[in-house]
Amino acid sequence: MNRKPLHINLDAGEGLVDERPLYPYVHALNIACGGHAGSVESVKQTLEMGTALGLQLGAHPSYPDKAHFGRRSMRLNKEALKGALTEQLDLFQSQIEKLGLQWTHLKAHGALYNDLAQDQALSENFLSAIAPFMNDKTLYVQQHSALALCAEDQGFHCAYEYFIDRRYLNASQLLSRSDPRGVIHSAEECLTQLRLMQEGYLIDVNQQKHAVDAHTFCVHSDHPNTQHILQAIHGA
Repeated sequence: MNRKPLHINLDAGEGLVDERPLYPYVHALNIACGGHAGSVESVKQTLEMGTALGLQLGAHPSYPDKAHFGRRSMRLNKEALKGALTEQLDLFQSQIEKLGLQWTHLKAHGALYNDLAQDQALSENFLSAIAPFMNDKTLYVQQHSALALCAEDQGFHCAYEYFIDRRYLNASQLLSRSDPRGVIHSAEECLTQLRLMQEGYLIDVNQQKHAVDAHTFCVHSDHPNTQHILQAIHGA
């Protein structure tokens, strides 16, 4: 049976939990850079810890919404969105340069990530804002999403991301966290979902089966069972 290689990315530098015990189990960090969480100091520290372990380093911008951890949709015009994203990526890039590092990827956070999956106009504005930072960088996207289609049309290099610890409404849309079924709590269920996705399938919350082409898999650092999930994956 052919399985996709295991490449796990972790949302990091968010200050909700002590993430350090999780880093040895993952391959890439998506580092909060001031929108939903993060500061100059937290970005610097996370970059240093990720570098020490040889992890891929990426930016994790969001709506400018620390009050709701970036998990609430916002209506921003093109200039406001560009300003918010540029400020976050400038912060991230400045620490990369001070430490003499290279970064590999970018992934939107939270409500922005979900909105980009469904909204073509928002996706076009987002891509316009991040383009100056994306030379040779990979954009993590949901396969079949509005953002993926726009980004590929514009020549961005994309990696299709699927979540280990979240359930899906359909092939390109996560089930809302407001639904009790939205988060997978059992490490065993997370491992089952991961293995199916590695084999090229996703089963959504309605038990519909979809073909998927996953390049990277995300687990959230603030999930209460993240360490058990990661240990189960590497121990299987």
